[in-house]
Amino acid sequence: MEENTALADQARAFASTLQDTIRRVLPSEAVIGARFTPSANALLVTPLSGSSVAEIPLTVGGEPVAFWSFSFQMTLDSSGAFLKTVKSAFALRSTFEDIPLARLEYDGNMRTAPVSHWQFHGERGAFSHLLARAHAMKKYVTDRPHSLSSVHFPTGGERFRPGMEDFLEFLVRECGVDRVDGWQRAIEEGREIWRRFQMRTVTRDLQAEAAQTLRDLNWTVTPPADFEESVGRAIKRW
Repeated sequence: MEENTALADQARAFASTLQDTIRRVLPSEAVIGARFTPSANALLVTPLSGSSVAEIPLTVGGEPVAFWSFSFQMTLDSSGAFLKTVKSAFALRSTFEDIPLARLEYDGNMRTAPVSHWQFHGERGAFSHLLARAHAMKKYVTDRPHSLSSVHFPTGGERFRPGMEDFLEFLVRECGVDRVDGWQRAIEEGREIWRRFQMRTVTRDLQAEAAQTLRDLNWTVTPPADFEESVGRAIKRW
């Protein structure tokens, strides 16, 4: 299939925004680009080295300690006008091994696990005991009851999941990787862009709710003639 021009333009603009945020947080010259994947009929927004997918090196005191990888698989929504993330994945791995230390993933088509979730590749005996006990009592379904990495920690579902800025903040605050001056402001501004992007999407999904909220604030909102009020009816306030 051929690359959709509207999709490509929006995905590349999104990639540019991510690149700007990353370079304002990390001492990195990472290049974020968008590659068309014909098999998925989607664009993959990810760090690139030339035309190849790359990882971003992370340092502590200038010494390489880990690598960060991420990707967004993007299409246009059902209207054909707005960018939509179908899948996203963030991973942190040590320079010493290929197994990730932590992952933050989203898959809108996921059915066997929460669509948005954290996974941690570390082990703790007490947690493994809990999982094994639940598995034995058929209270928890997993093929690896002794593995903490098989556990999915839900993170807000499709619309209210974490964004890239949350993973960046995790890297800086919790992992202590090198950062540049002003990184907090860059994360706050990037998070605000993400919040507004998601807000527009939620508004399109829940038009009656959005309209009623504005009416409650003394706005005058009139639905289009073809809007089916019964389909998008706002729930009663509590």
